[in-house]
Amino acid sequence: MAKKIELFDGYEVEFNDVLADDFDFIQDLSTAIKTNDLAELVTLYFALVGGDKTYNEVRDHIIKTERHFSFDAVREVMKRIDNALPKAGNRAQRRSWETSK
Repeated sequence: MAKKIELFDGYEVEFNDVLADDFDFIQDLSTAIKTNDLAELVTLYFALVGGDKTYNEVRDHIIKTERHFSFDAVREVMKRIDNALPKAGNRAQRRSWETSK
């Protein structure tokens, strides 16, 4: 059974456990984190939950609720995706892509 995660209230998506366990994917994610490549991080995180379709639906929801494409709202969604990553590979990267408030 595929793991589901909620990206915002009432919006659940399947989390791709196979991709999250793929060495090449984790290596790309690690590189994006080290280089602070926000665009690549967003692409990689959303690849775990349905890719462009999910990204566009999240984007539309954020614009509808926030009246603009809020960075803070995207960051909250990315935290939820980050929390679903396997813990062993996740500790070193956990929230390292976030900016300080």
